Amino acid sequence: MEDQSEPLILQSHRRVTRSMVKNVVSDTKVVKFEKRKTVPRKVPPGVVVSASRIPPISKERFGLIQETVGRDLYQLLVAAVLWNRTRGSQARPVFQKLISQYPTPTHLAEASFSDLADLIRPIGLYNSRAARFIAFAKTWLDKPPHKSRRYRKLYYPLQGDSLDIGRDEVLDEDDVRQGWEVAHLPSLGPYAIDSYRIFHRDILRGLADDWNGLNAVRGFEPEWKRVVPLDKELRAYLRWMWLKEGWIWDPETGDKIKASEERMERERDRSRSLSPEGFRVRKQ
Repeated sequence: MEDQSEPLILQSHRRVTRSMVKNVVSDTKVVKFEKRKTVPRKVPPGVVVSASRIPPISKERFGLIQETVGRDLYQLLVAAVLWNRTRGSQARPVFQKLISQYPTPTHLAEASFSDLADLIRPIGLYNSRAARFIAFAKTWLDKPPHKSRRYRKLYYPLQGDSLDIGRDEVLDEDDVRQGWEVAHLPSLGPYAIDSYRIFHRDILRGLADDWNGLNAVRGFEPEWKRVVPLDKELRAYLRWMWLKEGWIWDPETGDKIKASEERMERERDRSRSLSPEGFRVRKQ
């Protein structure tokens, strides 16, 4: 049987002199580590950088949460608030729990602040988000979104917009000034209003049964075709939607050009998702 005991470590009681220390140090090899400089990767002109991969244009869905909840305005706006500046993988479980516990604006308006804050805690800023969600729900109950009432959103979508509209002013359907049916609800920034316009405004206004003109009158143009969002995921989605119709869309300006037949053939033949770098704006 082998001896399993720990080996004895004998300590020398010799006096350590200065010359001995000098010899030890001189025999030690010094390795220098150079700090590697990192240069930010340059994005080629005309490329939409998105965390989402771009599916083939033959697919029915892009993969955004808005496509799943777009017909339910309450769920759509709650999702947009949670997804804003939060990764989808983190926001999704919180959204599912929130909708399960507070399925309507009435339930959310009556929510316990502490319970709601605890639910939102995993994605941060839970106290402020809980307070804004309760205010959002109470405002909804007091003034529910309706096609006949629009409100200003300062500096949306462009700088200087809505300065000619009073803070509490309500625009009716005949008023030509620009306003939005949900802009009076607390917590809604540009991302949420862009999401509303793309995925639900036509439904609220009774113009179509979905966000792409389902059952609309001949010649109808869906609202999403007039949106120029800043969010990279919404930009990538609209680029994909326009390409499905044969257009190359510029997310900076909203301008578009007809895609060449060669480009469309490549897109129709593509069966795999592209990385963001493969989805260009101006070049065909």
